[in-house]
Amino acid sequence: MTLEPSYRSSREAEEARIVAIWLERLRDTLASEAHRPLYVSALAQAGVTEAALQTAEGLRQRDLDAVLISLRTQIPDVTLRLFDQAEILDLGLVGYAAINSDSVGAAIRVMYQYHSLASDRYTDQLSIDDGVARVSPTPLPGHAEDFQNICEDSFSGNWRALKLLLGPLADADEISLHLEYRSPDYAETYNTIFGPNCFFDADYTGLEFPAAWLDLPVHRGSGALSEVYTAMCQRVLGLGGAAKDPAQQVRRLLLSRAGRNMPSLEAAAQQLHLTPGQLRKRLYREGTSYKRIVLEIRMELARHYLLDTGLSVQEIAYLLDYSTPAPFSRAFKRYCGLAPEYFRDANAIQ
Repeated sequence: MTLEPSYRSSREAEEARIVAIWLERLRDTLASEAHRPLYVSALAQAGVTEAALQTAEGLRQRDLDAVLISLRTQIPDVTLRLFDQAEILDLGLVGYAAINSDSVGAAIRVMYQYHSLASDRYTDQLSIDDGVARVSPTPLPGHAEDFQNICEDSFSGNWRALKLLLGPLADADEISLHLEYRSPDYAETYNTIFGPNCFFDADYTGLEFPAAWLDLPVHRGSGALSEVYTAMCQRVLGLGGAAKDPAQQVRRLLLSRAGRNMPSLEAAAQQLHLTPGQLRKRLYREGTSYKRIVLEIRMELARHYLLDTGLSVQEIAYLLDYSTPAPFSRAFKRYCGLAPEYFRDANAIQ
């Protein structure tokens, strides 16, 4: 299922408006005299004109990404600082649907449903275990090498959203941030934004907070308007994550799955409200297959785990739903040209 032209143009217009707002927030974040030339230079390198900023026409997430990449060479914590200043209403209709949701959890779900408007690099997953909610970002194919910056984008944005949704009930002492990478030179920015419970070189990556927060009402929201704004989002923007081409639908489904099990074609089709035959045919028309997409997702995640974590090959195989390490190692070598251990060693040397 591809987007109808009206949905496509509406989504592109909304994405452009969001990018324009965030570029303006970035300008304000870097308002000092020393940073202003860096901002102007980064816009020029990304090919973003003043006219595009004023009209918000033709802007895409990749433009914001390009500006931030340029700025990070001089201001490494710029992503953290930017999204710590974001407002939920920056997301337009989606933002109104969020702040008028009947609970914090419902607000987060609607924002995740339309997450592709805010980032084309990763997807967020919310899981709950033993009274603790955890947000974990997963890079989309082609962006695994940008994992640390994706974490900074995801966690600063999610914590900012929680603070706005909860109001005075948001307590930094009740959250914890676990990061698999080592402490950067700008760790103080992490502590300023997230509070004292930032743990680097951790065994896993995630922003954790009390699951009970998800059941609380939105601060100054109006749950009575939840269905109205949700319906408006669907009418103007489509069905969010579901309103993508079939291959992208499947990729997002696989990346946001709960637990380690990769769903079967039949299970995926059911979640996408298709028959297995319909899903198979639609993927075939795009020149791919469900089996191929599963392999791509597994290998993309495998590269991330090998390069950015200390997980063993056996643990990675388990996380990717292989029965034993041997079939995982064979598949990885066929796909990447090196066995997992050699791939990790070769990239560690560089």
